[in-house]
Parts: sequence; C-alpha cells; structure tokens
Amino acid sequence: MRINIELVRKKDAAASIDVDYFAAEPQKSAYAALLGASKVDCVGIEGVITQKSGFPAIDYRITASFWADCARCGAGTEQKIEFDGAGYIVAASEDKEDGDEFYITETDGVIELDDFIAEFLGVRVPYRYLCSEDCRGLCQKCGADLNTGGCGCAKTEKNPAFKILNDFF
Repeated sequence: MRINIELVRKKDAAASIDVDYFAAEPQKSAYAALLGASKVDCVGIEGVITQKSGFPAIDYRITASFWADCARCGAGTEQKIEFDGAGYIVAASEDKEDGDEFYITETDGVIELDDFIAEFLGVRVPYRYLCSEDCRGLCQKCGADLNTGGCGCAKTEKNPAFKILNDFF
C-alpha cells in the first residue's frame, strides 16, 4: 500500500495522516521468509504520520500473526509479534546514517508500507521461536518429544574416550 505524505511535508502543516493497513493474506512471500514462518496469517501497521521538528515522522505499531516451527521440538506453533516505534520519513536520496535513528524512505512524496514493514521485520524479528518457554525439545538419541513424556534412553552416557579414567573415580 502506498501513502502520499505531501500534506504533512509542508513546513507549516498541522495535518496528520492516519495509517491503518492490515494484509489478511499478505501478497509478499518475503514476509514468510523474514519471519521464518511456514504460513503468515496477517501482517499490518497502524499509526499516524505527523510533522516533528519540521520533518514528516511516523509513530507506528507493526503486528504479525503467523505459524512457525519450534526451534527445540519442531512442533508448529502460532506466533504473534507486536512492535511499537517511531521514525522520521526522509527522501530516498538523503543520507540516512545518523546513529540510532530509524528512517523510513519516501520517493516523490510517497511511502510504500509493504517495503517498510518488510525492512522492519528483517531487522527486528527473533531468529527462532519456541512453542513455550519451558519447551524441553527432542531427545538427542532417539528423537522422542520430551514435552509429551520421557524416553527410554539413558540420561547419562560416558564418553568412551575417557573410559580409562573410570578406574580413578
């Protein structure tokens, strides 16, 4: 989705533009790759574009709902993420290297929300997801899911390279 910000770019403008964009079935398969997801249910942004210190700026909340595999046990699990933020909107040709500030680029007074969301998700989402904080994962020997119960594997196994040391202990 494209938003024309010319109304807010005017130096004396007290105008604001409300942003409310949710893609129920996102067109870009890049969202799935960025999120590490098997299926993306919804990606969206809501916020307001105003003028701050003479420059157009956006206060926003990005949300995403998707399915991803647990990094420990491999179970598919629904994930929801929300990020709040703010940033200045600058022309694509301007220098954006200014410390910790996060900039959104515009071309000819237009910002592309899909590109902004994709760029943001590529930087801010976690690398892996868990089905729960206390996920026990899989047994390293037999592959049994330790969340559903134990396995019959020995819990302690000695390294055969150190067998000679058994006589000392």
